[in-house]
Amino acid sequence: MIHATSTITGKGQIQLPAEIRKAIGADIGDNVIFIVQDNKEIVLKLIKKKKLSQLGGTLKSQVKFKSIDEETENTKEIWVNKRVRRNYNGENMD
Repeated sequence: MIHATSTITGKGQIQLPAEIRKAIGADIGDNVIFIVQDNKEIVLKLIKKKKLSQLGGTLKSQVKFKSIDEETENTKEIWVNKRVRRNYNGENMD
């Protein structure tokens, strides 16, 4: 069992001592839930932040994604069309 103390600041904030953070595996950006029990004891629960890699596939999409080759060709076509329009309108891109 680990015992550690922390002081409440003038803004009502506390800092979790390093030994507590290490013991529970808390990282920057994680959330802590404070639960006050009937006997006024406080229980802390750690909520780990989600990593971007864990969120893959959580959003459903009706759009079929194109391949990299298709995207590259579309980008080239858009760029060429813009250049042709600018040259046609008498604008110089250089």
